[in-house]
Amino acid sequence: MKPAAVILRYTLLVCSVGILIPVATRAQSITEPPNQQQRISNNPLEFDTGMISIASKFSVKTTSARLVDILRREKLTVFADIDHQANANSIKLALRPTRLIIFGNPQSGTQLMHENQTIGLDLPLKYLVWESVDHQVYISWNNPYYLAKRHGIPPQLELLSKMSRSLYTLAERASKS
Repeated sequence: MKPAAVILRYTLLVCSVGILIPVATRAQSITEPPNQQQRISNNPLEFDTGMISIASKFSVKTTSARLVDILRREKLTVFADIDHQANANSIKLALRPTRLIIFGNPQSGTQLMHENQTIGLDLPLKYLVWESVDHQVYISWNNPYYLAKRHGIPPQLELLSKMSRSLYTLAERASKS
């Protein structure tokens, strides 16, 4: 049985020290009826949300181009923009539009690897831009706090908060006008 694909929406939560934290709530599931929705959090103290997704109002191609442009303007290194659909088509298989953008910042990545070098398995960072069966386009990425837990990095590390906010903000900028 295939796991349900989840669509997330975001609200901003003001924590006790006045920091805005994006909080993901399960808005709709592609395979589950709406009455089976559950709350999913992007709270730094909750590591259960391994993947974060937001909807884009643009096509996969346009969203990807916008993301790459924004990443470069922010002085992040874009290592690759992989077109999974084109790769599937090259061997005569069908796949909805799907692109993987691999990017990073050596200063941040090195700092994380000083905490635990195994996080290098999950670096550089990645955005997946994909189209669902209902033709909605999403940008998805790994939650930095989830990756930290996976590699035994303390969640209090300030860099994780900065990365989490930046990943959300960059994706939001690419997904809206």
